[in-house]
Amino acid sequence: MRKDLTRLTRRQALQRILFGLPLLAPVPCLLAADPDWRIWLEGRFMAPPISAPVEGAQRSVLCGGRWDGAQLVPFTRLQWRDMGLNWAQLEKIARKASAEDLLQCAVTFKRDKRQVIEYAEVGCPLPLVASGVLAPEFASRFAETLGEVLHLAVPNRHKAFVFPQLGSDLTRYSDLVLNAYRDSTYPVSVELFELRNGILRGSGIFERQH
Repeated sequence: MRKDLTRLTRRQALQRILFGLPLLAPVPCLLAADPDWRIWLEGRFMAPPISAPVEGAQRSVLCGGRWDGAQLVPFTRLQWRDMGLNWAQLEKIARKASAEDLLQCAVTFKRDKRQVIEYAEVGCPLPLVASGVLAPEFASRFAETLGEVLHLAVPNRHKAFVFPQLGSDLTRYSDLVLNAYRDSTYPVSVELFELRNGILRGSGIFERQH
């Protein structure tokens, strides 16, 4: 059984009264507004302890956790309880971190034979793309090239694909997304998302074409 660190003995309580100290012992917790706190897209199959749904998504959730310098690590329920935050507060803190993660990502535009941009590939050697795509300014980076409304796939934490809303048969990119998901150490999902007016929604699933 976990020891209740906030409970004081009678002797400790008397000492605190005599010396004018608070009766509640300090609760151990993470530092407030830690710059390593993150929210990222995660596969539902991972069943992260602290998560929030993505509207319309079948196989993906938003996961709360921290960046440990090498990987994204989900919060445990105990850590979340001791932090004393709600999801909206974590979102506000994590926005800045997502923006910084996006700056570490490289964007490559893929073109057809006529040099027309088909889609963009967002990549990073560190597994931070799944966080970077949630940056408030993510969509604006592609507004002039792919349009105001985007389709997005995040097959793994290292890579994302961004498609224009119009003029694309996205089923022809199924193998591209599925292979990136299958071959990764940090798979996320094969979900297709729509990003419109800063709101991310699930809109479909990439499936192998026969």
